[in-house]
Amino acid sequence: MLSIRASVLLSLLLSLIGANSAATVLGQGFLIPSDPKVAYWHPRPGIPITPPIRTPPPRTYEVEKIAVDASIQDQVATVTVAQTFRNTSAQTLQVRFVFPMPYDGAVDQMTFLVDGNELPGELMDADEARKKFADYVRRREDPALVQWLGTGMFQTQVFPVPAGAERTVSLRYTQLLRRTGSMTEWLLPLDPARTGGTPVKKLEVHARIRGAARLTNVYSPTHDLKIDKQNRRTVSIKINESKPANSGNLRILWDQTEAPVPMSLVGYQGSSKEDGYFMLLLQPDLPEPTAEDRQQGKRIVLVLDKSGSMKQEKIKQARAAVSYVLSQLKPRDRFELIAYDNTVESYARTLTPAKKKTVQDATEYVESLLAGGGTNINDALQAALQVTEKESKPAYIVFLTDGRPTAGVTKIGQIVANATAANTQRARLLSLGVGHDVNSRLLDKLSDEMLGQTIYVSPGEAIDDHVRKLYDRIGAPALTDVDIRLSVDGKPGAIRQLFPHDMVDLFSGDQVVIVGRYRRAGELKIELTGNLGDEKQTYKFQGILPNANESKGSHAFVERLWAIRRIGSIIDEIDLHGEQAELIDELIALSKRHGVLTPYTAFLADEEVGLNDRQAQTGAARSSLGRLHLESGAEAFHQRSAKSQLKSANRYDQAAQAYSLAENAPASGSASPASNQMNQVGRPALTPNRSANGFGAGGMRQPTLHPATPSKPRASTPPVRLLGERTFYQRGEMLVDAMATDKQLAQPQTIKQFGDGYFDLLEKLTSEQKIWLAQNQPLIVVINDIAYKIVPAEAASE
Repeated sequence: MLSIRASVLLSLLLSLIGANSAATVLGQGFLIPSDPKVAYWHPRPGIPITPPIRTPPPRTYEVEKIAVDASIQDQVATVTVAQTFRNTSAQTLQVRFVFPMPYDGAVDQMTFLVDGNELPGELMDADEARKKFADYVRRREDPALVQWLGTGMFQTQVFPVPAGAERTVSLRYTQLLRRTGSMTEWLLPLDPARTGGTPVKKLEVHARIRGAARLTNVYSPTHDLKIDKQNRRTVSIKINESKPANSGNLRILWDQTEAPVPMSLVGYQGSSKEDGYFMLLLQPDLPEPTAEDRQQGKRIVLVLDKSGSMKQEKIKQARAAVSYVLSQLKPRDRFELIAYDNTVESYARTLTPAKKKTVQDATEYVESLLAGGGTNINDALQAALQVTEKESKPAYIVFLTDGRPTAGVTKIGQIVANATAANTQRARLLSLGVGHDVNSRLLDKLSDEMLGQTIYVSPGEAIDDHVRKLYDRIGAPALTDVDIRLSVDGKPGAIRQLFPHDMVDLFSGDQVVIVGRYRRAGELKIELTGNLGDEKQTYKFQGILPNANESKGSHAFVERLWAIRRIGSIIDEIDLHGEQAELIDELIALSKRHGVLTPYTAFLADEEVGLNDRQAQTGAARSSLGRLHLESGAEAFHQRSAKSQLKSANRYDQAAQAYSLAENAPASGSASPASNQMNQVGRPALTPNRSANGFGAGGMRQPTLHPATPSKPRASTPPVRLLGERTFYQRGEMLVDAMATDKQLAQPQTIKQFGDGYFDLLEKLTSEQKIWLAQNQPLIVVINDIAYKIVPAEAASE
């Protein structure tokens, strides 16, 4: 057992609380051979290795599993990590386990076990550890270790790992967590386990969070969490991944408040010369209507496609979906059923109270529906809107179709115009487009005009699952006709490009992620208004938008998340309203800076395309954007599914998922990433499509380039790398900073890797920026407006 003295720990904790700062929880370590002659192979992508220069020995170990168990009470975490290593070499390894300490050292009660036996160790402060890490870097020629220069470290005594054997190293520690405004943050870096490219085969995380007040806005920008709210003050979180593709660190944030509409704020400004970015989390906890409000139930119109293409399994699933919704209706709710093929038939021609006998009769009516005939989308929409036109409150229309309009009015523009004109009571249209034959452009245009959204259901996916998730959401109490107003230091106009900027309804239990830009730092005040039943409600919040000096580099994800939403919004605007030169320019600039590849900017990953050749890029983008003219078919379906995912992204790794969705259309019968749209931790607010709006590019496939762009065989090196707050592109053997200008690229300062200048340059970087120089290949990076070319030691000596 190794403990930091109580007095030292107390002073550290007090200083942390006073500075509103915190430690970084570092959960993994790595192995170092005790024999300097034992080399670890760290392949350098893009650099041919010949025997006269360097003969690569085999990788000496792999990380079989990382299992994390954390218990978090308010701001204190007790973390247990078990990390299993396997010796893949043919000899017994004599190794040390090295654990980089959290940056401020506020850790207590640390214990190390090797296969259940406690192993003595040595704790080093930052200065002593710096020398040791520098020695490890030079001896192993492994730049990955430079990420932890400037931190303390703990290393065990030497222990053996026989050839082919496994050893499990366990550690346990307690730590004070970071506070960001009102939010508590837990960061579990996984990069140390991957030092030198060592893969991790399995990741298991189980965390229990308990708070003194109600826990709200539990959110991760990095991982898809399985969240179980056990009660108002206890939340269980699980992650279970085999061969995890996410190369980023695990980051989880949460808030504690008893407010009925909790609001949480995270701000970031990377440079004083540019706008800042913020993320606002909303998670309403609205009460069920009282006895006096029981007449104010939901108004639901279910519109079911029963054309010939819905035969067999589709119509069975559609019947099951509608029956589920009927079974969930409360007596105060009112509903109508509309089924259509060539013609349209209605169950009651009016909104009917959901009494027990009525629901039973309606269920029998649904079970009698048979599929056959054409698809009269126009008349089906008109029938649904006629039912809602006399209502004083807006209704929700759940509109299901699996095809294109083939009967009645078939022109897209006329169908949209007719529906818009008939929607006098602002009904919300929630469309489910089923299969590749659906006219995806029509559905997006309808959602854009009718305050709704489109959910795309891939071939083979369960229709009833989507409808159930959708109704479980809109069936909750709602704050309707929502309006949000923001000001900075009492002045409006300081906030711009908010996504979503036109919210309609907020449903109880939903987590809504709002992102935006701010022109100046200061006190942000928010006033949220909406109707709860017949009463207008107002909720207020205030927080601080930080300037560049106050911002934490770890919050750069906020800027990236905003960029993803903005890119989705730009593609949507071009799709629905046509190309504009300034939109194409902005699409290219944002995609390049933030590494967000889309089907229309995939040329950025081609090594033959100049990173700053805007003329060539604009031509390629314009040509590729022509794909948006497709209205139906597999490509149109997947393009618009990807666009929808970008517009509503709540984690930055969803950009890579959306790109994969658009460029790798799954075969019939397989599920797509879009299938989880209604099953994510954070969902978008119900909002018009026009405003709804890690990057794990490492796992991204080679982009499909536009035919006009020459293609050539590529190595397995990812074309785009996201390192900290920067994007880098592969150009030949070089990794190039997206921020570098042509002038900087022409005259960079050359720095020899592992030389004195290399370590001097590291001293200029923050802990989050050191990863720029922690790469196993040559690169160009811009630091303080100066471009540096980092050259591997053997290349520099030639």
